[in-house]
Amino acid sequence: MAEYYNDQYILNLLQRIDDGYQPTEKERLALQERCELILRGLSITALPESVGLLFNLQELILTFTQITELPDSLVKLTRLRRLGLSGTGIAELPEFVRRFSKLEMLSISNTKITSLPEWIGKLPALRFLNLRGLTLPAIPESLALRGLPFIEKNEFRKCGIVLENVTLTQQDRSIFLEHPELIPSLYQKEQTTLRECRVIFLGDGEAGKSYTIKRFRNEGKPETAQAPYTTSETPGVEILDYRVDRDEGSFTLHFWDFGGQQLLHSMHRCFLTDETCYVVMVKTREAKANERARYWLRNVEAFAPKSPILLFVNCWENDNGKRSIDEPGLLRDFPKIRNVIYCSAKQAGKAEFRETVMDSIIELAAASEGLTRQVPTQWVKVREAIETESAAKNYLDREDYHALCAQFGVENEQAPALLSFFNTLGVCFSYHRDREKKELTAYKLLNPVWLTNAIYAIIEEGMDYALEGRIRRSAVEKMLRNRTPRIVRGKDNYRRTVPTLCYTAEECRYVLDVAAAHDLCYAVDKNTIFFPALCTNNTPQEALSEPTDYSKHGAYCFQYAYLPDNVVHQLMVRCLRKGYTIDHSWLRGIVLGCLDEHRAIIRMTDGERLRLDLYSKKGSMPYEFFRVMRSEILDISEQLNLKCQEYILRDPDSFRLTTLLLDRADGTEFKRGEESNERFAIAALLKRFYDPLTLGRMQVDGQDVIIGPYLWHEVPKENAALRRAIWEAYDKKCVYCGKMLTQAEIEIDHIYATNTPVVEDNGMKLYLDRLAELDFDLAAPDYIENYLLSCKQSNDCKNNRPFRVENLRFYHELAMRKTPEILKLKAKYERGRRWSDQLEAELTYEDN
Repeated sequence: MAEYYNDQYILNLLQRIDDGYQPTEKERLALQERCELILRGLSITALPESVGLLFNLQELILTFTQITELPDSLVKLTRLRRLGLSGTGIAELPEFVRRFSKLEMLSISNTKITSLPEWIGKLPALRFLNLRGLTLPAIPESLALRGLPFIEKNEFRKCGIVLENVTLTQQDRSIFLEHPELIPSLYQKEQTTLRECRVIFLGDGEAGKSYTIKRFRNEGKPETAQAPYTTSETPGVEILDYRVDRDEGSFTLHFWDFGGQQLLHSMHRCFLTDETCYVVMVKTREAKANERARYWLRNVEAFAPKSPILLFVNCWENDNGKRSIDEPGLLRDFPKIRNVIYCSAKQAGKAEFRETVMDSIIELAAASEGLTRQVPTQWVKVREAIETESAAKNYLDREDYHALCAQFGVENEQAPALLSFFNTLGVCFSYHRDREKKELTAYKLLNPVWLTNAIYAIIEEGMDYALEGRIRRSAVEKMLRNRTPRIVRGKDNYRRTVPTLCYTAEECRYVLDVAAAHDLCYAVDKNTIFFPALCTNNTPQEALSEPTDYSKHGAYCFQYAYLPDNVVHQLMVRCLRKGYTIDHSWLRGIVLGCLDEHRAIIRMTDGERLRLDLYSKKGSMPYEFFRVMRSEILDISEQLNLKCQEYILRDPDSFRLTTLLLDRADGTEFKRGEESNERFAIAALLKRFYDPLTLGRMQVDGQDVIIGPYLWHEVPKENAALRRAIWEAYDKKCVYCGKMLTQAEIEIDHIYATNTPVVEDNGMKLYLDRLAELDFDLAAPDYIENYLLSCKQSNDCKNNRPFRVENLRFYHELAMRKTPEILKLKAKYERGRRWSDQLEAELTYEDN
């Protein structure tokens, strides 16, 4: 058991570690065993980054400190159960808090937090949440569904949500029907009801979306020769309004008609939001109507998982549509479907169209939250002012927006949350937060049609200018400043959303900046932009054949229920941002190179699988490059609300990662392939992609794989107990030459030394970067995992010359395997030393 240090001492120690101090073994053990850190009321403005060393911490209390943000290293505190942030300057809960699967108590009262993330209600162990004194738009649905009791005052219960002095500006009051006493205190500001709803139509091109909307707005009347409903492929998005008059009150529907072209689907995630109604249209003359329905339903599920859906089967040529759609299966797999209707948008009579289509869409909207949503009156006034300004110009600067907010009494700190609300309504589109969710110092509120007109024009017209997704910035500016676009190859009836719009060079740059912020494109250099959506649909030959100049190969697969092209497109952009070389790219895949040591072919093999084939040259391991690719793919999937399972492939067999890890934990050594019936060693399958350092930290939690932190064991090599333990663990033999050694002859050698320059080839750079990411101190690597038993002759011959990377990796893996045994032996010898010292002291006392 380590010596106990008080909280102030631990804080000081962590601050010293941040400044470069190397803690003693006793101090490191104290950090490892620490279960709580109570810093309540201390005058600190930041938490040390080294707090991640307290990986056994269960309670962290920072209440009434001056801390404004939490360090990323907190993500390592996976055992955290209680987190107190009340009275701090924290303005937003970091994304990594969602990974605290054991978190039971969270207190954020009287902070600067203005909204709660949806994932807060999905923290599996959360039982107590203190929101006292906050002003929030609403309580997330996921939190409301947890069933935790609402508490009017902080009664220090073990279970519940404290709402004392909380103001909710957009909350549907129905969640408080069992607690009517809370309503007066929660809704203190003047409220009004919006009475409007956005209805987004999705489906393939020519599914009948535009025709349906036109007929809807003409009260269901069929077209005539004198008044035809002429439609063409929607060029981007068209927004049209329709007023519904009912006895219980009128409301407005905002129809959004999205283009169904495959190239344009990458834009959907910018506009598909919750608190919206969706109409998914499929046509029966499409051979795979059921598959196309699933494709679009998964789109909604990925980007707007809480929204209600109407599935509209557009019947053609007197087909009733029943044979085209697996209705029971779709209703089972997509519980947000509220209704499935069958009708011919073109041939149905007025009465049938009104009863089947119009009434169904109106009922879907009437049941939505938008019609009953209560919002502050001043928010509506700001919204009306934005719409008035948009009629005169297509965007507002940040300064103009904040001035409007101030004019109607909306405080500055509420402005970003208000923008998120307007984005959801479709009033405007704004990229106003950076990747860390902080408000940008400069941004614009954009008219959605103005933005989509530009991006869709680039994607459609840019195909004639692009080569493997790359397009010159000057070509983009030329296209967008021209009111009369050139004829697009193969599209005689091509048109833009608003043909009269043209864009200045500065506006083009802003459009591209917004697209880049959403990973739709990447600036390769000051003159060239890479747009994944402009890649060709043809798979290059290099992606179909195995490269011959690489000696190691591993195949891996991510299996999705639904895999949109966006995953590959975002991966392309992220790889360029990391500096990797894209040798070839097409709409559904890429061929990557890394430091001339690795090559990766990543491609969608069907609508559900993303396959990685990784190749490495001699001396390099596929897992070094794979680790980065896996991390990016899983991060993209999480952001898009997509779930996947991971498989290691040995064609024709595939092995699920979670199964392999569980079998390994149970002591199973071999796994038989279901297709080949061949027997494979589990350790060999895993080692193709995961180094021993990672494998030792991998755990299965339900269906998820969790990789925990690694803590190095720092001990000076002069430590007598350590030297004897290493001597015993390595069977008293020199690792290099095999010579038997006496205890007096042993030398402890650093595997990675610091007193001579290291020749860093590409493989060495990747490996050292990996060690640095795991907090291995390259400047002072006195770790048990970095020690080997050596004789004097071998040590002198080595003379601290650097290993090649393959030897460095081999010896580190050897030392890591030996570390648990060395730690046990070291503890044994230290206990013996303490007993010997105590006996000697007692004998000396008796002699005296």
